[in-house]
Amino acid sequence: MKRRLLLVDEDSASSSMLMQQLVDSQWIEVCGQATRIDQAWQMLQTIRPDLVLLGEIREAERGILSQQFRLAFPHLSFIAACSPQDLMWEPFFRNLGIWVVTKPVQPGQIEALAMLAQSNPSAVTPFPPTAQHHIIAETTPDTAYSAGEVRPKHLITVYGPKGGVGKTFLSRELAIYFSQQKRGEKNLRVLAVDLNLDLGTFATTLNLPRTPNLFTWVQDIDSQLHEWARRQGRDPLEIGVEEWQEYAADVRLTPADIEKYMVTHVESGLQVLTSPRDIRHSFEIRNYHLYLILEALKQSEHDIIIIDTAPDTTDATIQALFFAEQVVMVGNPVVDSIENIQRLLKLLREAEYPEERIQVCMNRLQRKEMFTLDEIRAYFQLHPSKKIYPIPDDAEVKKSINTGAPMMLQQGRTAAKDAIETLGKALLPEESEDTDGPSKKKIKERPALLRWLWG
Repeated sequence: MKRRLLLVDEDSASSSMLMQQLVDSQWIEVCGQATRIDQAWQMLQTIRPDLVLLGEIREAERGILSQQFRLAFPHLSFIAACSPQDLMWEPFFRNLGIWVVTKPVQPGQIEALAMLAQSNPSAVTPFPPTAQHHIIAETTPDTAYSAGEVRPKHLITVYGPKGGVGKTFLSRELAIYFSQQKRGEKNLRVLAVDLNLDLGTFATTLNLPRTPNLFTWVQDIDSQLHEWARRQGRDPLEIGVEEWQEYAADVRLTPADIEKYMVTHVESGLQVLTSPRDIRHSFEIRNYHLYLILEALKQSEHDIIIIDTAPDTTDATIQALFFAEQVVMVGNPVVDSIENIQRLLKLLREAEYPEERIQVCMNRLQRKEMFTLDEIRAYFQLHPSKKIYPIPDDAEVKKSINTGAPMMLQQGRTAAKDAIETLGKALLPEESEDTDGPSKKKIKERPALLRWLWG
């Protein structure tokens, strides 16, 4: 049976061309074309489509619009038609359960997604751009999680848009702090991921080996892809990045895959996925590698995943920001650090990023600073009730970094240690620790992305 497709796009010429190309499709029937939101709402109510292709509608942001549509019509599946410039927000769309294709849209892309939706109507896990049907790997029921199954975990990205602000130190201390917390009678299982691909030092700060690492995992993914290409009679050396991205759409990594590439910090039990040892290896890590790895992390058995990022806006960092449920934005109370955070917050607001996810942290705060926290809050245009978490300048911090001995494992109290614990408790409220009691209900009732988007 054909799937009924509604086209919602201000670019009527592009929609008309796609309609003509799909006239003879055995999978798709275009049932309407809307160039405005009010038209789209009317058609949704009258013609009841199965799929909605969302192009550019300047009246509303696509993520919010799809959530509004889905709330009124739960059966709908959504596809975002993005220009190459829009693809930096692709992880955001994927987190909302929206498939992503690039413009100009090819009929085969839409047909492939229609076949997928028809074979598994409940599936909401989207494909990367230019998704096609290439069966590369399969997961077995005993190792894969079913579509839509939610594992209670916290996904936290630590980011600072300027180098040297103490981002890796804070990532390490938060990870160690969480690894000492309990859920029931067991310590939380925590994974730290160093996504500073070329110059990451998370392993160094804990005196950990750098093998295996992220690049080891990437090499194994490539081996799997190359083997599939050879079985198809293709020479892997003749396949370009865009085509590999298409093939990678059907790779399914399992939680068991993650275990092979982690190293363990014995003193705390913290598990770490380290960055590559060689800077040159980072050049070989592509978007589709990151997509596969982050999707696998979502399905892992860890209670908390902390991602330490680079001080940049590369694809890896953008994906980590949209992957996270919470973001710790780290800076110092100096002009260039404050300005970079303000610029990044402005960019995220323009992308309709849920600001409730972001916790701002000012590290190395001294007693007398040129800027007060209230002045910094005003410059960031934060609500007066929005807390900025200060980490005081502490002589023990440098010693802790140089020796690889986390402050959270040391005896006694220090001002920095207390401040990091305060931040940790804000990120992981105490009532969510016991999943066997009333807090289990609280985890399920955590503010959803829909409520974040709509305030």
